[in-house]
Amino acid sequence: MRVKLALAVCLLSVLASGSVSVAAGTSAPSKEPKLPSTSGHFRAYLGGDISLMAESGNITAGSCTYRQAIDNPHISSTAPRAASIHGYWKRISGTCPSTANVDTYLQGYWCDRYGCRWITVASNSGNVTAGGGAGRRVTARRTCSSSARSVGWRGFVDVDLNGVSDPAGYTYSTIVNLFCSP
Repeated sequence: MRVKLALAVCLLSVLASGSVSVAAGTSAPSKEPKLPSTSGHFRAYLGGDISLMAESGNITAGSCTYRQAIDNPHISSTAPRAASIHGYWKRISGTCPSTANVDTYLQGYWCDRYGCRWITVASNSGNVTAGGGAGRRVTARRTCSSSARSVGWRGFVDVDLNGVSDPAGYTYSTIVNLFCSP
């Protein structure tokens, strides 16, 4: 009985941390992480602002000034139906490396008897040139298991300049409700 209780406390600690993440892979699409095994459901997030994308303020690393950017979660235009998000970086001024490592994470809003929190359901990483757009961004994508209910989605990005020490930090997207259950 004590072993079961200890395991339950461990599981609650992981779930209460706010996210279950997956190690970033290469630029190839990453494997979809397993969803929590406790009984619960993804649900719509009540609140949030509407904007087309999120962009950090200026970040200076060495002689390079840049910004992290991420678009809003959306339904992908390519089959199968999936929630998708794109992370990238913008060169603002100075001497910057030709590429940066961009880590992009997609999260769904999960609720169970312990409360509601954000769960990382997809992630991806890659080295890209500045600017965004095709070939200059990293996509995190999760196939929809159902489109019957609205679910809250958000993403976040971390950009690390290659060969330059830069400050840690994430930039979060706007929260968007989509008819797509992970």
